[in-house]
Amino acid sequence: MYEIAPLLDDPIHNLKTVRDVFRWAITEMEAADLTYGHGSPSSWDDASFLVCRGLKLPFEHFETFYDAALTHKELTHLVHLIDRRVHEKHPTAYLLRESWLTGHQFYIDERALIPRSFIAELLEENLEPWVEDPWAVESVLDLCTGSGCLAILAQGTFPNAQVTGSDLSEDALEVAKINRRDYDMEESLELVQGDLFENLQGRTFDLILSNPPYVTQAAMDALPAEYRHEPDMALGAGDDGMDVIRRMLPEAASHLNPGGMLIVELGDNANFCEEAFPGLPLTWLATSGGDDQVFMVTREDLEAYFG
Repeated sequence: MYEIAPLLDDPIHNLKTVRDVFRWAITEMEAADLTYGHGSPSSWDDASFLVCRGLKLPFEHFETFYDAALTHKELTHLVHLIDRRVHEKHPTAYLLRESWLTGHQFYIDERALIPRSFIAELLEENLEPWVEDPWAVESVLDLCTGSGCLAILAQGTFPNAQVTGSDLSEDALEVAKINRRDYDMEESLELVQGDLFENLQGRTFDLILSNPPYVTQAAMDALPAEYRHEPDMALGAGDDGMDVIRRMLPEAASHLNPGGMLIVELGDNANFCEEAFPGLPLTWLATSGGDDQVFMVTREDLEAYFG
């Protein structure tokens, strides 16, 4: 009796099918103090992503495999992933080395921020109505590119453009290089290491995109455990979350072509931005996160404001 009892709660001996593991994963996640914000909004979605892609199954046919029996190797692998998700609070995207953004798959690891940006939604819509003809855009800069996800999406949106991704972190750029290779863009997508415009002197672009660090210090101090697996330098931006944007905007006009635009994501810091740049004409773009998460400003307005 005493020898058998420990097996009663052992998932390796009690779980048999994909359905069993999926159900168990949800139960484990619900019992833990987890945070969802890296692409999966709930335990159901997170468990589905972990189990489905942990087995390398296609999303669209996942349910077809619910009653499939698992091999011992598959079961051990999934239990290990679920254990790390629940007890180490490791984001699922890092565990799988895989993240998805607007239907596009990206490699990701702890060297770069997990891909997530409302700018991706705007690129899926070809930046309408602000860009009249995507084919007319000839140069795009993704500032603070991280994993390179927005630069890669921009290359798809603007097929005639030379796209450049720039980041301060050499580690993040190594991740971006993997994604560049996976999307067969090694000849077309340029990656530059530097602090904002540091190594882009004299260069101008039709469009600059940026999802920079913008988390306030108070928010950094209260970050859930999942976010602490991400690079601090990709998140934190001082007391008001404006440290990077405060340096970016005065320089941006000199790196934009006539009629060019700067598009910046800044989270919940709209009030801080307007306090930092009173009177600067910012156009707030509608996203699924609200109408105050991303702004657009033109080269001409930046020049008039900063002189």
